[in-house]
Order: sequence, then C-alpha cells, then structure tokens
Amino acid sequence: MTPRGAYIHIPFCVRKCAYCDFLSFPGQLDKRSGYVEALCREIALSSNKNDTLSSIYLGGGTPTVLDAEMISRILSALSDAFTIGPDCEITIEGNPGTLDEPSLSALKKIGVNRLSLGIQSLSDLVLQTLGRIHDAETGKKAIEAAQEAGFRNLSCDIMLGIPGQTMEDVKETLDFFLLRKIPHISLYSLILEEGTPMYERYGGDVEKYVSQEQDREMYHYVVDTLASKGYEHYEISNMALPGYESRHNTLYWRAENYYGFGVGAHYYLGNERGRHTESLKEYMDILGVAGDSWSGDISLEDFHIPEEVLTKEDRMKEFMMLGFRMGCGVNDKDFEERFGVTMDSAFADVLKKEREAGLILYEKGFWRLTEKGFDLANQVFQDYI
Repeated sequence: MTPRGAYIHIPFCVRKCAYCDFLSFPGQLDKRSGYVEALCREIALSSNKNDTLSSIYLGGGTPTVLDAEMISRILSALSDAFTIGPDCEITIEGNPGTLDEPSLSALKKIGVNRLSLGIQSLSDLVLQTLGRIHDAETGKKAIEAAQEAGFRNLSCDIMLGIPGQTMEDVKETLDFFLLRKIPHISLYSLILEEGTPMYERYGGDVEKYVSQEQDREMYHYVVDTLASKGYEHYEISNMALPGYESRHNTLYWRAENYYGFGVGAHYYLGNERGRHTESLKEYMDILGVAGDSWSGDISLEDFHIPEEVLTKEDRMKEFMMLGFRMGCGVNDKDFEERFGVTMDSAFADVLKKEREAGLILYEKGFWRLTEKGFDLANQVFQDYI
C-alpha cells in the first residue's frame, strides 16, 4: 500500500495534564527550534515524490506551542519530500490555553485547514480535576477565535466519566458545541493510566467514583443528542456532520499505511509497524541537532524501531478489529480485494458467534456493530487479537 498520511509528533507542552500518559515533555520549550530542525531532516530522509499525501496530522503533546513559522517549516519539508494532494487535510491539535485569534489566523494562513481542540469540558470544576491549563471561559473563547480565524473544519473533544462530573456538566458542554455548530465531536471516557497523577489519586479504579451506568448514560446522551442534530456516529468515539469525518484517523481505522515523524512517533509502512525512540536527546543526537555537526550520513534504520512485521493473517485480523470501530463496519469487497480471500471463508465461525450474540449485523455488503455492539465493542475486538 502507498502511504497517504503523515503523522508528526510534537512532544512539548506547557504542563502535563493529570490523566495524560502520552509522550510529552512539559517545560522544555527552549528545545522547540532544534526539534523542528531534526523533524525536517528526518522528513527529508523519507522523501518520495511518488507518494501523495491526503492527510497531514500534527499531534502531541501540544503542537500549538510551536509558532506558525515553525509549523510552516515542517509543512515545507513535507512538501519538498512528498507530493501534497490538492485537497490534503492538514490538522493540528490545539490546547485552548495556547491559542488566540492572531495565532490561529497565522496557522490558517500557512495552510493548516483543520483544528482539533482539546476542550474536554466547559465546567471549571471538571477541568481542574483533569489538570488542564485552561478554564471554561478560555475554552469558549478558543472556539470562537478559531471560527473567527476561518476554521470551518473544527473538532472538539468532550471527556466523560470524570469523578465529580454531572450530567448537567455534559449537557452544558454539548449545548455550547451545538450552539457554535462544531462539525466534528470526539467523545471519550476517562481511562486511568498507570503512572499518572489521576491514577494515584483514585487508586487506579475510576469505577469507585463513576459507575459504568453513569458513564454509559453520559455516552448515550451525547450520541443520541448529536444523532438527532444530523451527526453521524462514524466511529466509536467520533461523530461528525456529513463530510467532516477525520480523514487521518480514518486511515488508521482502515489499516492503511502512514508515515510517522518525530520522537516516539509510530509508523506503518509495508507490512511493518514500528516506532521511534522515546528519548528526545537520542532523537536529536541521531539527527545531528544536539551535536556539533551533521554529515547527513544516516538512514531511517538509525532511529526506527520495528515492533512487528505483520503476516497476512495478522493483517486480516487487524483489518477486522480496526474496521469494526467504524460505524459503517467492514466491507466484504474491500476485504477480498486486499487479501484475495472472502471474509466469510476467513472468519465464518467468529462472525456467526458475534451475530448470534447480537453484537454485529450484516447490511448491504458490510458487517458492522449493533447498538449493543458499540457498548461491548471490546468483546468483538478480542476475537481478532
């Protein structure tokens, strides 16, 4: 498969949130310029003008701690290395506490055309629990500033199942999103990751504070409300107005190849899945930024860490597991074209079991999750691991 997407990891942030276990380095903003130089050098090593990118995604961390000039350098490096499709979706994740109208306008001017805002909640109490650097008013102003800057393709996150969070908190957040006509909304339940402050605070067991029933009530309220307003539940954790589905994440769910650039970034090229070193110093040293000189005499193997080479059976299982995350499900024809066998011949017994359990159904060439299946999706995913 030809890679059509590129993920760029920006590991810097102002302060690490209490629930976050993503690879990020708070308070090291003095390394931003050198890191951008390292990124540009790495991108050049993968240069292939035969690859046309339809999606570029800058994630983190907090990518918006970089200024527009730094982001422009990264996009220029990608343009030099690859062919950028005429309608390429260029997304940047943003923390409301790092944004204002001038910075957003500058991002729009250099070609960023999609913004993903980590709002999480518009309740000050909930934001304090999560350890966010912004308050509710800052979140609202960031949304308004983004729209004033011309961002129409805008995504906002809402987090559910947080200790102390009420249904009224959820309703108020969702009401504001609908008032501002946000076209893409991601909804996540809090997961306590080991090693985070919130894991320690709640003893690793969020269900002592928020029951499964409460969490599911919040989830279904958001899903049902958005569906009544014309949003499509196109993936377990994402809903969008037609035409505003995340192109980049859809590449992941369809098990397509993509490039990964930057410290800790993951990639999927050919049949190989792998990642980069998680050491910022090692990454920058390899690319000659932290040292005295750089000859350029390195290869991707110097910092790519292969994790697995997928067999055909692995790839078939992954196609099913990832594809079932999507509202449309997995398609018979796509499966046969990619693997040369029918889905039924590969997974007849599993599909039969899941169908009889009421977790999946077959419709117009697609197997997809039922409403019950969305709530018990992990049971389906386990069948393909």
